[in-house]
Amino acid sequence: MLGPLIVCYLFLGGTGAGACLVLAVLGMLAPRELVAVQGVGGCGAGRGPAGAHAVLRPPAPYRRLLAPGYAAALVALALGMVCLLADVGRADRLLLLLTSPALSHVAVGAWSLVVCAALAVLAGLAWAGLARRWRFAAVRVLQAALALAALVVMLYTGLLLQSLNAVPLWATPWLPALFVLSSLSCGMALVLAAAQLTGAAFAFVTVLGRLAAVDAAVVVLEALVLAAFVGTALAGIGGDFLVDRTAEALAASAEALVAGEAAWLFWGGFVLAGLAVPFALDVALARLRRPRPALALVAAACVLAGGLAMRFCVVEAGMHPLLAMAS
Repeated sequence: MLGPLIVCYLFLGGTGAGACLVLAVLGMLAPRELVAVQGVGGCGAGRGPAGAHAVLRPPAPYRRLLAPGYAAALVALALGMVCLLADVGRADRLLLLLTSPALSHVAVGAWSLVVCAALAVLAGLAWAGLARRWRFAAVRVLQAALALAALVVMLYTGLLLQSLNAVPLWATPWLPALFVLSSLSCGMALVLAAAQLTGAAFAFVTVLGRLAAVDAAVVVLEALVLAAFVGTALAGIGGDFLVDRTAEALAASAEALVAGEAAWLFWGGFVLAGLAVPFALDVALARLRRPRPALALVAAACVLAGGLAMRFCVVEAGMHPLLAMAS
């Protein structure tokens, strides 16, 4: 059975990876003439159209936007690893899992989490300006690799549950899609919140406004995928129908999700606070032409709380028929 630690692991890993993906994309979109200088052997020769020997020299606004964002993402990833370690019980078991030649979803996820965190450390150091010899082209390659690793982590958090065929509610392709979109939205929320807290939002009003608009679109997609996920479950579509009583268990899980004891958390914590409210606030933030720290922080808090509530509700609803049959 999956406990609260695994729920936190799925949430923190997905959120940290989503933030890494957003930050990597923002870094790759940064104009070269603003963040790099011409230089050979790391010796800068002034800003301008830099060539093959361009060296990364992020100005203060970019350092305030990207470096604290990576720090926040790393905190989420590290806490996710701690939750995984606490759930496994002993460090040697986790080490055995990582070194085992037999691939499993947990092993792939743990490795991708480690790789994502390591690349995020390097990217954070580069954008913090703590290393003086970062080639601009090398940082671009680093960010592309980080984006790929982050996507793997985001997808894995849903595939882990989908691979547990004994739980029919999770045996659907809509679940990984829901988790990926939720992780992306939570990642954007973390980046937006960090930008408000560091003051970087005042230097990137247009960029963060567009990011809020993207988040609003992601929230719409998330709501559509959620409707498909819940609708197919209620209709009895999904799961491994070669197993006895699978359809019955699927119906029981779907009913527990939308009308069970924790339905208030699903509707209030996720649908209302995690989707409807952030969508309205994102639209408002995208239309405003000046920073609104309080509004942005409330939107970010709602997205993050909703992402955690969604994972808790999906895990609990999936295990509900199994617990009922065990009792």
